[in-house]
Amino acid sequence: MGYKEPDSDGEVSEWNEALFKMKRLHELQTEINKCNMMPLSKHFLNGEWNYIILFRCISALYSEGNAKYKALELEEVNKLKDVISQHLSICPPHKTKSKAGSGNQMQWTLDQDNWNILRKLLEEFEYKVRLYNDKHGLSTQNKESMNGRSILR
Repeated sequence: MGYKEPDSDGEVSEWNEALFKMKRLHELQTEINKCNMMPLSKHFLNGEWNYIILFRCISALYSEGNAKYKALELEEVNKLKDVISQHLSICPPHKTKSKAGSGNQMQWTLDQDNWNILRKLLEEFEYKVRLYNDKHGLSTQNKESMNGRSILR
């Protein structure tokens, strides 16, 4: 005997993905805010630079909303994301060098020019993602939009 689909009376599922999406968005925005406080520090748990975590969190925030973006918005944000990724690969803000006579201890040096460029790119990336997510209804409604007048026209 084969598998038989259970009878369905067409009722709507009680499962609501929106609640989980809002939770994910909130958690990402919280992590972004934390990393923005000290972007040149290393994360206390995993030892990664906060600016790398920041980039990943903004990228995840983008992934949560990009299905709603218009073609030009997608193109703009994807290009910015690619530039940041390339910048991190080619011109990272921190470079490592071994400390002379200290065994395995590493010393980090900050390239201020690379950091300034990355900081501006990350700020622009975060701004655009938050702007477009807000524009497409993925954040708290603004008072003006609740009255029927969107402030993002």
